[in-house]
Amino acid sequence: MAMIKCQSELDIAAASTLHQQLLSAVQAREPLEIDGQAVRRIHAAVLQLFLSLTTEARSLNLSVRWLNPSPALVKSAQLLGLADVLGLGSN
Repeated sequence: MAMIKCQSELDIAAASTLHQQLLSAVQAREPLEIDGQAVRRIHAAVLQLFLSLTTEARSLNLSVRWLNPSPALVKSAQLLGLADVLGLGSN
C-alpha cells in the first residue's frame, strides 16, 4: 500500500512534488491512502490532481482512501463539487 502524507499548504508550488508522488503511487499499482489531516489550504489545481488520480486509479481497479481529511480539505472539495467523486463526501 502506498501512503501520501499531505502538507498543510497544498498550493501551486506544492503541486509538482505532489504530482510526482501520486504518479509513482499509481504506477506501483498498489492501493493508495492519502493522509489529509494536516491540510489547511488547498489550491484548485491540487484538487484537480487528486481528481485525475482518482480517475486513473479507478480505471486500474485500485482503491484510494482518505485518512483523516481536514475540514479545510473537505470544504474546498465541496465548493468545487468534487467531494463525492474524490471520496470525501461522507466525511
